[in-house]
Amino acid sequence: MGNRWTKQKISIPKTFRPKERIAIATAIIERIVTRTQEGLDRNDTPFKKYSKKYAALKGVGVDDVDLVLTGEMLLDLEMVNHKNGEITIGYKSPSEELAGKVKGNRTGSYGDVPNKKKARDYLGISESDLNLIIDGGEAIADDSSGFDINALLDQLILEEFI
Repeated sequence: MGNRWTKQKISIPKTFRPKERIAIATAIIERIVTRTQEGLDRNDTPFKKYSKKYAALKGVGVDDVDLVLTGEMLLDLEMVNHKNGEITIGYKSPSEELAGKVKGNRTGSYGDVPNKKKARDYLGISESDLNLIIDGGEAIADDSSGFDINALLDQLILEEFI
């Protein structure tokens, strides 16, 4: 099982220091989890419906797509790596089962041939969401008190409800 589907590189400005990159990664992961639980993919597009069989197994309607059955995919999501100008989000050492779930959702294969029409690519972030996070990070990083992840997250939560 290839790990290429279990990680997503995200480009960010090279001006961010390591502490800031970690904070930005945390904000990105928070957005991925929240958005996924709302049934939206990396581009804020609604996920494809569940099959009737899977929805029945999960005990939900076919439209109640949140990619949470065991919770493993969202709970295990983390920053894999960061370097100047780049953050990698995903799973450091996923089990074969988790890697299969991630690949199945991202490619629409679910143990079969990949099918873009069935894909639910949750791992990543839209350019507009990334820009909100980066703009918030730059504003806080410019503050003389230094970079504060809690202030960044508070700012993003406020912007989400405005």
